[in-house]
Amino acid sequence: MRRESSNRDNQEISWINPIGGLGDQLMISGVLKQVVDNYPSKQYNLIRRTNYLSILKGHPAIAGVGFPPKDSKTIGTDYWSIEELGPGDKRPYQVLAREFGLKKPVEEKMYLPDGIDEDPLLNDFLPWKERNILIAPASDSPRKVAHPSIWHRLVDFLLADDFFVVQAGRTKDIHIRNAYSLLGLTTPRQLIGLLSKFDLIVTSDSFIMHAAHLTGTRAVVIWGPTNHEIYGYPEHIHIQMAKNCDLNPYEDCIGPTRNEGGKLYGTPCPLRERHCVDQIKPEVIYDAIKKALMNF
Repeated sequence: MRRESSNRDNQEISWINPIGGLGDQLMISGVLKQVVDNYPSKQYNLIRRTNYLSILKGHPAIAGVGFPPKDSKTIGTDYWSIEELGPGDKRPYQVLAREFGLKKPVEEKMYLPDGIDEDPLLNDFLPWKERNILIAPASDSPRKVAHPSIWHRLVDFLLADDFFVVQAGRTKDIHIRNAYSLLGLTTPRQLIGLLSKFDLIVTSDSFIMHAAHLTGTRAVVIWGPTNHEIYGYPEHIHIQMAKNCDLNPYEDCIGPTRNEGGKLYGTPCPLRERHCVDQIKPEVIYDAIKKALMNF
């Protein structure tokens, strides 16, 4: 069991200041695993932040969790402030890898300390069918989220074909009509343990997308302000919606060049009915699901 780090014991060790969402923490965890695999003696302390301990606590690269002493060396994980983002070696995972001393482009592997555990009670609780799909429409940023009516219609299509449709997310998320709700009922680790039970995940650019990459679960991902070539994974099917603003394909309205201090991330798109992800048709998502499943 890892102990809490003390100011006296760990002054010589750099501190990691975890910033971003849970998906970012999965990337950080993957990078740190590659660091410790390459440099076994390399250790860091983690600044205590409640939201991130479920992903990073117990990591082999983490010596302790606590609060740094004054003037200690701190490594930020805000990759969007470190380098200009883009495809290839400008992707966030690659930027983080360089920040932690991995010089060459690395394989983008996620890592969950202590492994992925299934929750037998949760697994037995769900009324599974022959074909099962998880939807995760929400995001921390409203600008990544398609209108609920699009998701309502998609669920209608899926139920008509006898899929079992489950919605995951937080308690405050809008419930999609007729989807089996797990909103607010799972921890991040419980949800990760459940993903492999589904034939497919349909999601926005979110933590669950990164978790699907971790578990090797097929996914259809809907994109608008962010770009799948920067944040997505090649094994998933991506639906990239064109922007209706003056931004180029690799620039997003919630990125560092337009979102100084994070002031726009939690705000809705000012284009209202012209919001990029609201232009997607549920039929397009449904066709992508059929393509992903192959044997539909």
